[in-house]
Amino acid sequence: MSKEILHIWGPFSIQSYGLCMAIGILVASWLFLRDKRRESIISYDQFNKVITFAIIIAIVGGRSLFLAEESESITDFLGIFKIWEGGLSSLGAILSVLIFVPIYLNSLGVNFIRFFDLAALYAPIIECIARIGCFTAGCCFGMETSLPWAVLHKEYTSLGQTVYKYVHPTQIYSSIVALFIFILMQIVVQKRLKKQGQLIAAYLMLTSLARFSIDFLRGDRTYFDNTASFSSLSSSQLISILICLLSFISIILIQIYSKKTKNK
Repeated sequence: MSKEILHIWGPFSIQSYGLCMAIGILVASWLFLRDKRRESIISYDQFNKVITFAIIIAIVGGRSLFLAEESESITDFLGIFKIWEGGLSSLGAILSVLIFVPIYLNSLGVNFIRFFDLAALYAPIIECIARIGCFTAGCCFGMETSLPWAVLHKEYTSLGQTVYKYVHPTQIYSSIVALFIFILMQIVVQKRLKKQGQLIAAYLMLTSLARFSIDFLRGDRTYFDNTASFSSLSSSQLISILICLLSFISIILIQIYSKKTKNK
């Protein structure tokens, strides 16, 4: 696994994590813009403004939650800003986008619920590709295992010694699950959930459920109470549970409300 793909000059280089993230965003944006339903929701120019704003917000939110959970991994001040080396929380990115992007969409006169419903169909592609970058960067690694598909992971002890161990490729697990969520959203979910707000809620429910499950195999789990046993839930898992429950309740309430409105 190699973080650096191409060294340009001095401190400048193309990192695998940043490249995979960029590819994921480009592919998801391309699919979103090709969707015919997009034309009645947002213009091409408006989308360019929104995606630029969303990327900035996602980076800030994703990095902030990562630093809150794993501040000890940053050894110097400049390390806070080295996002190209890995270290973005997908949950932090999603939450920040959900909080701030609707405000920006409203300022543009765009229905943010319809926008997010359509975006939910393609958002899994971003994580699917970005997680490959996590794998090459060596972040978000798994617990030790003797399974045949275990991968060799390098880390450093507090004494500065290099240690190698075989771990779960949790980044690849996440990538595969994200691809499955993408397919599920395309083939099943969008055909069954027709009410505004249900698609984004379904995506949040599925992706948070995936994060909750895979986190049991993560070797870099962090805890609100500083405990570290397999039976304890990590901070990311607790956030995931909350998102999953709220999303599930939202799907049900939207369905109930739409039926009551229809019967009036």
